[in-house]
Amino acid sequence: MRAAGFTGVEAVGGVIYARSDPTFPEFTATQIGAIWLLAQTWPLRATPAQIADWTAQHPDAPMDISQGETRITLRATPENLALWAELTRAMVAHCVAWRRETRQRDEGM
Repeated sequence: MRAAGFTGVEAVGGVIYARSDPTFPEFTATQIGAIWLLAQTWPLRATPAQIADWTAQHPDAPMDISQGETRITLRATPENLALWAELTRAMVAHCVAWRRETRQRDEGM
């Protein structure tokens, strides 16, 4: 993970925590059988339409809701770690934009 450019890499109880950007929340890498699953969450509940749109555009990194937050996941390979960094940046940008849209709709209520 460090060699791929991730920061704050730390292993705790079999889960690896790291950041694709120092300003983002940590993502996790969890081993499930023979695979490693990367997961990034953001404190926003995306709508079903937003989730469907993201997942249609990024079928290898589907979006869902986990513990009340929007999450993307990706099966990790050495070849797709750079892609993961791009996906986390895109996901955060989308979530921030979605949050701003929600605030604008609710203003004055």
